[in-house]
Amino acid sequence: MQISEHISVIVSFGPRYRIRPVKFKWLGKTFEVKEITYMWKTTDGQNLVHHFSVTDGKTLYELAFDATSLIWRLEGVET
Repeated sequence: MQISEHISVIVSFGPRYRIRPVKFKWLGKTFEVKEITYMWKTTDGQNLVHHFSVTDGKTLYELAFDATSLIWRLEGVET
């Protein structure tokens, strides 16, 4: 299901600027990221966007981080 909503995300940063989402808040509920299943990058104009396919153990979510605006979006949900 396509969502495309702004969300709040807690992240950790590792070596070589590696970004790892840890938790995110959507619809007033906090979801813990149990696993990152896939990561990729795209561009939106000149903006670099980091995409993460993550799961909380039950549902698959697609998160996107715009590195220029520093905005996180929940792009989609698969149950």
